[in-house]
Amino acid sequence: MNSSDRAAEIARINAELAEIRGAIRSRDGSVRIETDVTGRITNIWLADYAMDDGPDHLATVIADTHRLALAEATAAAERAFGDADRHAADRSRLR
Repeated sequence: MNSSDRAAEIARINAELAEIRGAIRSRDGSVRIETDVTGRITNIWLADYAMDDGPDHLATVIADTHRLALAEATAAAERAFGDADRHAADRSRLR
């Protein structure tokens, strides 16, 4: 693989990773967070009642929901690229 092929492959992988998201709603339904694979919050929704149990509780719910959304995004990336790795390994064995 030459350097331009390698650059194109890296660009393709980065584009695929940029599209992957994980989204989770908290158990009580007060928070929904979506993240990309780097953990950046791409969308957050708070219910009107999110502060009913106080700011410390809300902070904990946000942190926990963010952690779970990131785990979902990471798992989606692993599934997507794990399949690609298996296919690449299969192709290399056929050569």
